[in-house]
Formats: sequence, C-alpha cells, structure tokens
Amino acid sequence: MLLRILKTNTTFGYLLIPLLTILAWLPQLGSDTWQPMVFDAHPMPLFELITNYIALDSPVSMILAMVLLMIFGFYLISINSRYVILSERTLLPTFFFILIVSSLTPLHRLHPALVAVLFFLPALDRLLSSYKMERLSYNYFEASFLIGAGSLIYFNLMYYIILVWVALLILRPVIWREWMFSILGITVAWAFFASGYYLIHDTITPVVDLFITSFTAKDQYIFISLPEIIFFSFLLLLIFFSSLRISGALPKMKVLPRKTFVLFFWTWALTLLMYFLIETANIELLIVAAIPVSFLLSHYVLSLRSGFWGNLVLWGIIAGVQILVWLPRFI
Repeated sequence: MLLRILKTNTTFGYLLIPLLTILAWLPQLGSDTWQPMVFDAHPMPLFELITNYIALDSPVSMILAMVLLMIFGFYLISINSRYVILSERTLLPTFFFILIVSSLTPLHRLHPALVAVLFFLPALDRLLSSYKMERLSYNYFEASFLIGAGSLIYFNLMYYIILVWVALLILRPVIWREWMFSILGITVAWAFFASGYYLIHDTITPVVDLFITSFTAKDQYIFISLPEIIFFSFLLLLIFFSSLRISGALPKMKVLPRKTFVLFFWTWALTLLMYFLIETANIELLIVAAIPVSFLLSHYVLSLRSGFWGNLVLWGIIAGVQILVWLPRFI
C-alpha cells in the first residue's frame, strides 16, 4: 500500500511526506536540548548574518529548517523528471531524502550545511544540464560559483569543487576553457566577498583567520548512540544491496542516467571521505550524502519484483526514524 502511494506522484503522497516529516520533527520542537557543533563556534560570514536575526535553538529555526528540507526534497522530483534518472516519475527520492536527514535530531534546526544545499542542488542541476551541449558550456562556471557562494555559508561545501571536475570528466569532452571556468567560478565568489568585506571594514584579516580556522577547528560531537548505530547499519545494508543491484543495471541504462549515477557515486564517496578525514566535517554532511542515497534506494525499491520487500524497506525506514526521534523523550 505505502509503495503504491509513493511509487507515483499521487496527491496523497504529496500530503503523506510532509506529515511524516512533521511527525519526525515534532519531538524536537518541544525540546529544550541543544547540541553545539563546530560551526556554531566558528560560523561562516553569510551564515552569521542569519544567526543575527534567528536564534538557532528557537522554534522558528526548527520550522524554517523543516520547510527548507521539504523544499529540497521536492526539488529532487523536478531533477528526476527533467533528466529521467529513474525509470518512473516517483516520490521515492523525496521520501528517502527527507526521512534520512530527519533521523538525526541534532540537525533539527537551521545549520549551515542545510542552508548551503540551497546552492548545492542548483549546482548539481547545472552540471547535469551540461550533458550533450554542443557549444562551450558556461554551466561549470555557474556550478563552481554556486559552490563557492555556498562555502561562505558552510565552508566544507568548497570541497565539492572536486565533483565539478568529475562531472567534466564524465559528462563533457575535454575543453580546457570549461576547466578554467570551474576554477574561476569559486575564485570569483570568494573574491567578491573579500572585496566587499575590505570595502566595509578596511581589512580582510578576519576573513583570512576564519579561512584558516575552517581547516583546523575540531568538532566534539560523538556519534555513539546505540539506536543511531542500529539505524545507520540498516541503512548501510540497504545501500550495499542497492549498489549490487544498480551495478548490474548500469550497462542497460541510457547514457545520461548511467552517468548521473556515476556522479552520484562520487558525491557519496567524497562526502564519506570528508566525514572521516576533515576535522570540521561531521554529521551535518548527512544532508548532502542523502541526495545520491535517495536515488540509489529509489532505484532499488522500484526494481524489486515483490511489493512486499519494497514496502518492508519503506516501513523499516519510517520505523527506524520515528524510534530515533521519539525514544529520547521516554528514556
């Protein structure tokens, strides 16, 4: 039943996903707990502007974050429709994306990685739209500029410039000017900011100091909750089976969907490397990792012949998320 609702773009599905989102965020709306992260101590300039007007531990922060998350989730439907990444027009990527991101209650508020996705998703969109362009594509300048602008909100978004270069390798013939555009875009974003900061403050020393701190600061959040470990072990098991399934399906796919899943793999792999290797990167990266994972799991569920197993996966995700968010209220 649940699979039938989410498998296509049904009206009930469009109502069900916000309902599940509210249910997952409801415990934190009434909570006074606060989990500080490294970006709270060292906010990037554009995110600091937001914190001047919105208290991050307030209900307003949580509601805005929840609304942004749903907007991003439904944006994935638009991406799927335009590039036909999956064989069907479906709500499944939105379902998986929102539920996975909702699983960690410390992120049930405005945080820089969430706001930076406002730039990351359009950048990803620009990369995909560059495929088969016959003329010189300026999409790589735009994507790079968006990533640079987003890094002024969440510094670690800067590392996704590597994704632009991966896209150049797999989506385009080698055109040296497009490679230059990819470097120029992120440079221009930071140059605009540094120039504006200097004109206002007559110095850029704080910008340089913040840039250095963004490489050296350490995050103290410890990921040891047993329910979290169980849920993400279940999620990794699904990712493993989904990866096996799609590895066999890739040769049969059309060119753009196949290349898109390769790009998604690099997105997920890069995010995983950042989590383990970069001191300032932590659980907030889940919101980026959830984008490729949501499409991977959607493909897996759509490829299952038995509706029973598909429904089991969907209900397993719902149950796992609800246990994670509600259990701390009762223990």
